[in-house]
Amino acid sequence: MKNDKIIEEINIELKQIDELLSKYDLLLREIKNREPNFIELGSLSVLLHSFYTGIENIFIRISKRIDNSFPDGTMWHKELLEQMSKKSLNRNISVISKETYEILEKYLGFRHLFRHNYVFNLTWDLMKDLVIDINNFYTEFKNEIREFIKNFLKINE
Repeated sequence: MKNDKIIEEINIELKQIDELLSKYDLLLREIKNREPNFIELGSLSVLLHSFYTGIENIFIRISKRIDNSFPDGTMWHKELLEQMSKKSLNRNISVISKETYEILEKYLGFRHLFRHNYVFNLTWDLMKDLVIDINNFYTEFKNEIREFIKNFLKINE
């Protein structure tokens, strides 16, 4: 069944993000009390990039498999995020809330910086709020995705 496949793919991606955060757990706990050194800063920048990429992978699946509408052009990352915050023709509910959209804009912005800079140009000030709040934000994000899946299944029974 089509819905079962997309839900399975979303759950696999969520498990991978869980594993990513688990692997960084010790460092995430340590930097709550101190500023990271250069090597840790580089590692945390990879974490933020991978974290957003995982979330974006979920959105890509929803866009292609449920909405049947994937944005194209140079701004597709931003357009995809916007698409997830709105209802579509194939789903009468948004995937994420406005609040989650606003937070994910910041992760997307950092991802862009990461991909277009050398790591030595990235500073703790640019990353701190995203890193410190990553676990709490991810919990909220997962709750929204699970709620979306539950409501989407109800609508499509």
